[in-house]
Amino acid sequence: MKYLIFTLLTAMIIEVSACKKNNHEVIANTTLTGKWKLARNKISSGGPMYWVKAANTTNVLFNNDSTLGGTTFPDFKQYTIKDSVTLTLTDDDKTQYQNYRYEIKGDSLNMSLSGPIICIEGCIMQFIKD
Repeated sequence: MKYLIFTLLTAMIIEVSACKKNNHEVIANTTLTGKWKLARNKISSGGPMYWVKAANTTNVLFNNDSTLGGTTFPDFKQYTIKDSVTLTLTDDDKTQYQNYRYEIKGDSLNMSLSGPIICIEGCIMQFIKD
């Protein structure tokens, strides 16, 4: 019995130590600044959400000085990163604003309305770094 336990422990140690770590890291642009092109929207009409290709190709430009450009959000001129998941877009005089939940994975940016306007069934815009 001792021999069996010793053999199993030895085999487990050899197996764990023989595993190689993947040292190839994927380098992705995870910064918000730059130009993003709208690629698709995730929508729902009361059922499960699904992706649809963007009907028109608009873009958004997040500048280093917190100004906003592009054609996707024509009413908003500035942005503020509130925390690691919330982005606020505002107009010039800061009387109108919209919060978005955002997530950057590699070269894609997902944004969904999070107040004051929200989507009841859910909606997500997915942008690709341009």
